[in-house]
Amino acid sequence: MADERQVRVIESARWQTHDENIKAEGPDPIEYPEYYDGISMKRIFAYVIDFLICAGLGLAGFFVAVVIGFLSFGLLLAPLMAAIALIPVTYHTLLIGSRHSATFGMRFCGIKVYRVNGARPEMLQAFIQTAVFLLTAPATSFLILCVAMFNIRRRCLHDMLAGTITLNVPDKT
Repeated sequence: MADERQVRVIESARWQTHDENIKAEGPDPIEYPEYYDGISMKRIFAYVIDFLICAGLGLAGFFVAVVIGFLSFGLLLAPLMAAIALIPVTYHTLLIGSRHSATFGMRFCGIKVYRVNGARPEMLQAFIQTAVFLLTAPATSFLILCVAMFNIRRRCLHDMLAGTITLNVPDKT
C-alpha cells in the first residue's frame, strides 16, 4: 500500500522541480495545460458545494446549541455559538490538510490542493490558506479572488501566501 501511495504521489507531481536552485511554482501551464483546464470555474463550484455543507453543519450546530443552551439555562449558549463560527475554518483546514488534500466540494469537482513543489500541503499551510481566504474574500466582496485572473497559474492571494496551488487531479481531467 505504501508503494502504491508513493507511485500516486510521483504521478500526480510529475511536474515537480528537482533542481534545488530553481524555485518550484507548480506545473508549467504551457507544458501541462490539463492541470489548469477550467480550474477557476471548478474552484467556484467547489466553494459553493463547501459553503452549502458548512451551512448545513452550522444549522445543525445551531439547533444543538439552542437545545443545550436551554438545558444549561443559557450558560453554554455563547461558547457553543462561538464554536459554530469555527466550522468553516475547521472544515477547510482539516480536509485540505488531510491525505486527500481537498474538501468534499473540491473532490466532487476533481481538483486538489498541492504545495508548489508538488507535495501534499501541511496542516499549517491549510490553515493559512483557509484563514486568509475567509478573512479577505468576504471583506472585499470576493473581489480579491480576481488576483487569479492576472497570473498564468490561476493562483489566488490565499494560495500564494500559503505556498499552495490548486490544480485538476490528473486522473480526472
